[in-house]
Formats: sequence, C-alpha cells, structure tokens
Amino acid sequence: MQSAQITHLKPQDGVPYEILRDIFLLTLPERDCDRIHPSYPPTIISQVCSHWREIAFSEPKFWDTVIFNSIPRNYGHSNQRLADQHNRFIKSGTVQRWFHRTGGSHTLVLGEEASDKPSSCLIFLLFPIIVEFSGRIKALKIVMTSSSHLDYMRELTEVAQFGELARVEIHAVMRESMTSLDLEAVGVIHAFKDKTFKLKEAHFRVDMAPPLHFVMPWRQLRRVKLTGCPRRPVFPSDWMALLRLCPGLETAELINPYDPEGWPEAMSLSDVPKLDQDDELSLVSLTIHDADSILHHQRRTGSPECMFIHLLEFAHLKHLEIRVQNAPWTARSQQPERWLVQALSGLKSLESLTLYTSGRNDSFYPYRIHAIVQYWRATPPEGFGALRSFTLQYSHNHAPELVRLLQGPLSTTRCPYLSMTIAGEDEEMGMWGALLAHPSFSSVVDRLKVTPRSEFNFQQVE
Repeated sequence: MQSAQITHLKPQDGVPYEILRDIFLLTLPERDCDRIHPSYPPTIISQVCSHWREIAFSEPKFWDTVIFNSIPRNYGHSNQRLADQHNRFIKSGTVQRWFHRTGGSHTLVLGEEASDKPSSCLIFLLFPIIVEFSGRIKALKIVMTSSSHLDYMRELTEVAQFGELARVEIHAVMRESMTSLDLEAVGVIHAFKDKTFKLKEAHFRVDMAPPLHFVMPWRQLRRVKLTGCPRRPVFPSDWMALLRLCPGLETAELINPYDPEGWPEAMSLSDVPKLDQDDELSLVSLTIHDADSILHHQRRTGSPECMFIHLLEFAHLKHLEIRVQNAPWTARSQQPERWLVQALSGLKSLESLTLYTSGRNDSFYPYRIHAIVQYWRATPPEGFGALRSFTLQYSHNHAPELVRLLQGPLSTTRCPYLSMTIAGEDEEMGMWGALLAHPSFSSVVDRLKVTPRSEFNFQQVE
C-alpha cells in the first residue's frame, strides 16, 4: 500500500491489537526489496503515532526481511543515489536494528535482488551481517560481480552456521571482467554443504562456471532454478549433472537453456540415445523458458526444448510449462516442432501442459505454437492419455486447427479427461466467442474454453 493510503487511516486506540496488526501486515509491499524504503511499510506505519509504532515494533514479521535491489548498469544519475541509500542503511546498523526487533529466534530473509546486469554488489558490506545472523537466516540472496567475491562464499563455509537456511539464490555475473586464467582457477566453491539440513531450494545464475561447481547438499534439494546468462546459458550438461546429483528433485526451472548440438536434418529423435541413470527421478514439475539452439546455414536444427525433456526418463513428471521464443522460424524444416511433440509424447504421466510466448516481438501471433499444433495435428503421436489440462496461447486465425487436434490426437478416446484452455488476446474475445458458437466447433466446445490472456499469470520478458 502506498504511504499516502497509510497516513489517511486514523489511529484508533479502541481497535484491538490483533486486528490492527493483521491489517498492517497486509500493507507490506509485494516486492521484498521495497520494504526498506522509508515511504513504505513497515517504516511509514511506525511513524504515524506511538500506538501504531508499538504494534509495529512488537510484530517480528515487519522486520524479518531486508532485501536490497542491486544497481543495474546504465541506470543514469540515480545509480549513485541508490548506492548511497544502501550504504547508509547498512553502515548505520539499521539491518541489525530491524533483525533485533524480531527477537532471538524468529527466522530471517537477507540479501540482494539481482538485476540482469548489476554494476556492483553489497556482499562485502553484508558479509559480517550474514555471519552474525547465519543461524537464523531462512532465505539468503547473494550477488557477486567480481571473482574476488567468491572468497566470501568460501569463507562462509568456515565461519557461518546455517541451521535454518531453506532457500538460497546465487547470482554471479563476472565473466566479462575475468581472464582465461581466472576462469580456469575458479575450481569448486564450497558454500552451503555442512550443517544446512533444512536447505531444500536453490537458484543459480552464474556465468564463470557451471552451477555444479558450487558445493551444496545437492541430494537434499527439492526445488532448483537454473538461469542462463548472456555469456553462459544453461547447457544440457548442466541439466544432466543436476538430475544426477538431485535424485529427489521435485520442481525445476530452466531459464534461457541452450542446446549447442547441430542435429542432422534427417535425424529422428528416437536416434538420440537416452542417458543412463542410477536413481529413479522424482521430478513432478518442470518449467522451460526461452530455450534456444544452434543456427546452421540459416536454419535452426534440433529442438530447443526437447533435449531437456528427452534425454532422461521422467516417469513422475506431471506439470510442464514452456515459454517459447516467438521469433518466426524461417527454416522450411519442421524438425524443431516434430521433435518437441515426440518428446512430449514420451511423458506418460503428464497431466498439465502450458505453452505461451515470451512477450517479445509478434506476441499477438504465436508462430511457433501454431507450428507445434500443426505438426501435432498432422502426425498423431502416442501418449498423452494422462493429460487433463492443456493451456496454450493461440490466435483465432488458426482456430480450426484446434478442432482437428481435439478430434484427432487429443480426442476423448485418447485423452478422456482433457480440457483445453486458450489464452487469447483480450481484443479477440468477441471473435473467439463467435467461433465457439459456430457449428464446426460443436463437437469440441465442451472441452474448449477461451480466456483473455491478461488473466493469466504468464511470466513475460521485459
């Protein structure tokens, strides 16, 4: 809630403490990094009157989170001002004062929210605070912009005790400033291996080494997010290594993965061997955003997403979300879409599938999703018997393709429980309504619904 909205409220001593406290908690900003701003709760609430201040200071949840927004490059004159604000907040001891208000046992959230290209970081200022409160930190976000900052990570292993740590984010973008010798010298990075028995979730965005160079209690992780960088995307080798180290992994996100193989045009996906695995994978939910593959003679070869799906058996995978790059594929080959549909058909337990575009150019016309539907319709694959929910962004211009898809490969005989949801552009809702009322849609209208795209929580590229 904005500060103006807070101060328009009238302090009423007669309102019970519990009610005021719960109201105040609802005003906390959605973004954790906004909490430290003096014009937002909790600070603005504590400045209204002594009664509100007493309520705010007595509730640990107001003060248990300190997240700084890292400073991006080319941010104009406000760069230095934001950096000065962060420095004052830390050097004045405000972080410690916030955390001391939570008592001696309440768990804490601390760190930096990374921008895509941070110009600097606060690890050298936050390090002693991390050490001081390490036993109570449940979520930690670390940004590093120089190879020297890796020493802080290594030292944490020696001096910190992360008994409550459940989630960690490591954002290390430093390759641009490193020489080839620096890159070779990185080696393994001991970070959170010992005495982190509660650590279940990790997010990596690193460009100087594979994420697996960080020594972690990998086998106990249940949720992992790998985000690629401009100088180092997420490779299939990263994905395979992660799955081998985390047999208990339940949820995974791959952002900006890249398949570097130039697969032959005539090659079939069945010719690509699956990798051996020692443990049965527990993966239930997988998200893949903006996958890419190698360009060869002005053609895309292989399939950007399918190699991250095909190379291992995902016997328990139930939920799959794919955000495709929406640039039109000028290649005459249908191999990328053909391979993707084949890879999807191998997911025997798949219950929900979501396909949408990145929100870049031409988002009103999802070229690749249309091509996927075309191939899916033309060559009925096996599988999909467990599929219950299929959500896809689509244009009304090609709506008849969906009828043929639901009457053929995804018919009630093959997919008896399936319901398809179309995310259509808001201004196309009238046209979609007219189409669904047409007799040609009568056989599938009970399995097909259209919803404005604005109502979906699709993650878009800014």
